[in-house]
Amino acid sequence: MTTQKGMRKLRAVSDASILIHLSAIGRFHLLMDLFQEIVIPEGVYEEVVVEGWGLPGSLETAEAIRSGFIAVKRVIDKEEVRNISYEYGISMSNAEVIQLAKEMNAEVVLADEEEVREGAEERGFDVRGCLGILLESVKRGILTPRKAMRDVDSLVESGYRVSEEIVNEVKEILRRWE
Repeated sequence: MTTQKGMRKLRAVSDASILIHLSAIGRFHLLMDLFQEIVIPEGVYEEVVVEGWGLPGSLETAEAIRSGFIAVKRVIDKEEVRNISYEYGISMSNAEVIQLAKEMNAEVVLADEEEVREGAEERGFDVRGCLGILLESVKRGILTPRKAMRDVDSLVESGYRVSEEIVNEVKEILRRWE
């Protein structure tokens, strides 16, 4: 499947933060615009939809599951999930993201936390976070650079944790694309 600029849509495994933060700024739809399918492990489903019911991301994720865009999958190798969790000091649900990506040979892992990103990158995955999704949306003509800059500010205002240095780097890229 390809997008309007002829770029192929990829399959991705997502952690909870992507679903929550993009929903919080009204940009959950970017996932559907950029990816053919999103897969989440059961732990992420529990975190976002069950435990987080009524919070940003819960309704959007539940609806995306109902529509078939997001699939919930069980991780096969639970022992490796424990190993990943211990090795990187991450939650079991985040470790499930990395292991599920391996088990299904995913093309992209969607994650924001540095430790999760490191674990996925060390296993050879292309990793994108919320800021990377905003940049990709501009590249593909889905968002204007100006809208993406406002979205970066909205992410930070909504509690998204990112260094000022990274925010400034992303905004500089967006200014050059204006």
